[in-house]
Amino acid sequence: PLQVRGPSLGVIGVSKGAEVALAMASFLPQVVATVWINGTASLHGTPLLYKGLRIPPIPYYPERLVLTELGALDNASVFGDPRDPAHSGSAIPVEKVQGKVLFVVGEADRNFNSKLFAELAMARMQKDSYRLLSYPGAGHLIEPPGSPLCSFSAIRGSPMPVMWGGEPQPHARAQEHSWQEIISFLELHLGPMASCQL
Repeated sequence: PLQVRGPSLGVIGVSKGAEVALAMASFLPQVVATVWINGTASLHGTPLLYKGLRIPPIPYYPERLVLTELGALDNASVFGDPRDPAHSGSAIPVEKVQGKVLFVVGEADRNFNSKLFAELAMARMQKDSYRLLSYPGAGHLIEPPGSPLCSFSAIRGSPMPVMWGGEPQPHARAQEHSWQEIISFLELHLGPMASCQL
């Protein structure tokens, strides 16, 4: 059986999961270490409901989808601009984060403008509450070392494969470097992994 050491928690999220992880860090004080990998800093598509609070989402704009020559969808433009004043109420309240956040950005992400989203979040956070790792040439799906680059793949709910971006060598380097940094970050804020009983 899986055991949670507690009382402090670490959360890792990629893509939409990073959006959820950042929201958890904003509302749950027991989340002391959050790893955000190529996510957003605002709610997109689905509202956040928590203890009577409702944060409205920025709508998706499916008419902005682009079909690439590879037969995959490039949806980087599907997301509304979070800097638009009309979307200010959709921002995740990151100024409430009590723990630490490690932002991991692939600068060749073809799914989100992850670097922009990370910068928007960090601009509203306390300076000592975050760290940014930004990787030129890395795509959206930054995974553990040795994972092959997945430039595009099928996802549930999409009629066609979706572009993730990235170039093989810089993406591989980003995965190797970020993995070590993620482990160090979690150990720093949660204690050594070796003491964890799984």
